[in-house]
Amino acid sequence: MKDFQVSKFSNFFLVGIDHTHASVDVRELFSLNEEKASHLIYDYKTLGGDGMMVVSTCNRTEIYAFANCPRDIIDLFCKHTQANLELFYRHQNIKQNREAIEHLFKVSSGMESKILGDFEIIGQIKKSFLFAKEQAAHNTFLERLVNSAVQTSKKVKNETQLSSGAASVAFAAVQKVKQHLSTLPAGAQPKVLLYGTGKIGRTACENLVNQTGLKDITLINRTEEKAERLADRFGVKHIDFSNLNEGLNAADIIIVATGALGATVIPEQFTEDKYRLILDLSVPRNVEVSLYENPNFEVVDVDALSAIADESIAKRKAEIPAAEAIINSMIDDFYIWLESRRVAPTLQAVRSKMESWKSKEVQTLLKKFPELNEEHADLLADQLLNRITGQFARQLKNGPDINNDLRTIHHIFEIEKK
Repeated sequence: MKDFQVSKFSNFFLVGIDHTHASVDVRELFSLNEEKASHLIYDYKTLGGDGMMVVSTCNRTEIYAFANCPRDIIDLFCKHTQANLELFYRHQNIKQNREAIEHLFKVSSGMESKILGDFEIIGQIKKSFLFAKEQAAHNTFLERLVNSAVQTSKKVKNETQLSSGAASVAFAAVQKVKQHLSTLPAGAQPKVLLYGTGKIGRTACENLVNQTGLKDITLINRTEEKAERLADRFGVKHIDFSNLNEGLNAADIIIVATGALGATVIPEQFTEDKYRLILDLSVPRNVEVSLYENPNFEVVDVDALSAIADESIAKRKAEIPAAEAIINSMIDDFYIWLESRRVAPTLQAVRSKMESWKSKEVQTLLKKFPELNEEHADLLADQLLNRITGQFARQLKNGPDINNDLRTIHHIFEIEKK
């Protein structure tokens, strides 16, 4: 990247581990919290590094940085995690220059998410860049790159259907709730009980709060502290586990995500005779089979919800070409900016040299023709310089061999390359 005037190093790398290359037990070993990331960045800067960003989530840990060789980054990565080189190379993801840039744009746009079209990662990328700034590890390139990645994410989200539909079981459950709500009188507020606050339950809770407009949501979990924390986070209610039967009886909609090995919702728990929608997100099923046959209950299991999610994923996959077209266009725009960084020092040097010539020539002209207006002569000379340097800029940016063109200009104008 030296030629582009954005780093003293030759290349820009992505070095990482992600869900497409490694299972969760391997990814955990490569995880970098802020403290570890801070130490890694410090070591990188101590070795002369001039630009690094660390993105670490449950599905990926990726380092974007300048170096001459990826091994320099890999060594630091392994030093500051619980892993070794042999393990890294078995699961590695290494990309260089344009491929590394393209990867970040795809990650930002939900193309590399565990669930296709999940844009949650973009918030983490923004946070990672702000952390790099706090560590004084950012530069103009990284700032422009992240801004471009954010804009790419927005365009893909707004101009394609890559994130449409229910692409996870938890999301599909909430879509089913919304469908059920559409059959009720306007403004109806059925009571919802979410039973189980593990990962799937947390996702279901967030989607319920953000997408349904429901106000009467109650959480219950065998470990009450977990239910309480989640309830406080989303501003909903929670009840003690000892009140499970009362909660089930009061509810009109029940979402079950307990992950137990057998039925945790059984007919004997229900004493009030009314219609209920029950969504069972667990494998094995946590709702007793007999409730599926009870006309007072509409029970939807994980297979039915998965079918909804699978259909949405198929529709999202059809949007990949449109998303890729946006990404490629944004990468091209980014490289136009990069090329301008490459030619800017040469154009500035040419302009400086010509300014020096202009001053001498204008003074000579005024001595020969003292009746001339100095301001007008200076303005005319500036207009000529602007035309000439503008032509140089256009040719350099559009020429087939920019390196050769730059060498030619350096030779003609006797510019020393720095």
